[in-house]
Amino acid sequence: MIGFDAYFYECKFFINSKKGFTLGEILTKYLSKDFKSLNDTLRKCRQYVVDLHYPEDKAEVRVSNNFFQGAITFYCTLDDMICSLPPYSSMDLRKNRLYDLLNEYFWLWQPEEDENGNELDYVERFDTDTPLCDHDRADLIDGILEFNEKLKAFAMEYAVFIEDLLRVKKVYEPFLEKLHSQSRYLDNSETAKVVEEFMTGTKSRLETFEKLKPSGNMQLTYTVLDQKKSPILCETYHFDTIGAFLYIELFKGLEQHYLPKKCGYCGRYFLLEAGIYSDYCTRPVKNTDKTCRDLGHRKKYADKVKNNPVWLTYSRAYKQHYARYLKKKMSQAEFQKWADYALELRQQALDGTLDLEEYQKIIRE
Repeated sequence: MIGFDAYFYECKFFINSKKGFTLGEILTKYLSKDFKSLNDTLRKCRQYVVDLHYPEDKAEVRVSNNFFQGAITFYCTLDDMICSLPPYSSMDLRKNRLYDLLNEYFWLWQPEEDENGNELDYVERFDTDTPLCDHDRADLIDGILEFNEKLKAFAMEYAVFIEDLLRVKKVYEPFLEKLHSQSRYLDNSETAKVVEEFMTGTKSRLETFEKLKPSGNMQLTYTVLDQKKSPILCETYHFDTIGAFLYIELFKGLEQHYLPKKCGYCGRYFLLEAGIYSDYCTRPVKNTDKTCRDLGHRKKYADKVKNNPVWLTYSRAYKQHYARYLKKKMSQAEFQKWADYALELRQQALDGTLDLEEYQKIIRE
């Protein structure tokens, strides 16, 4: 159910050759989601990996009907969550897979029909009083073992999915914070350093989903995809987990500078698309005619002026010289010449090549 193909072309990709997305778009949406109680859900998924099997003794037989009913409800809830997320929200996914799997092995339980000859579904059939330990028919034992293997694979698929969601929060969020720490796009060498340092820092973590690595498997081929204007040659990956896809989307985004980022004003994630770097998104701010980017840059500048004497000195000098320009005590050319000079002085002061007192003195001249 969770496997799919993604066709990558430049800064776009297509899921199962149909639905189109911008590079980084799906990872941004996962980062924006507030998933509840993922650790508890993972513990339950892992427990089902152990517990989902044909009843092995009479004690398990007595509780098996309620146990499987509870499992069906649990996995239906997970199916609803999966189907609400991209790329699965654009795909026609099969739900109630555990119910289907139980019905596929209906012959392991008796009776198969009611007293009127009507076929029963697994819920009504699951009244056997014969656990695995009491079966002596080879075909039934083989069927039970095969059934158990399918149940384990089924449960593992969901456990890995929840691990992938946890990786988004535990790994991708802090990793992206490091990538954006300089408030600019990094070149290849700088990116490599961040990746190396991050992977070294998480090397000792025990859980795989706490490390910067993909889950599952992926297979790369090249495919010609027909489009309205002309065919395009795509890198085509088959992913059997969302974790494998998000890993590739992240690193392809790194190459193209298409990266999710948390807005410094509203705190929500947005997608940087290789244009001018910004710490702020363009969402409108409630009850204003401004965007986060408008107000964020103002706040950022105000914080610099408030907390840094170099910026405070520059701001005061700029206001003084601009007032002279407005009063026509300076021409536009003179003001522009001073402004360029003031920027050079500010940078020297910030770099430490110009003493603060000397800077404060000459910038006012």
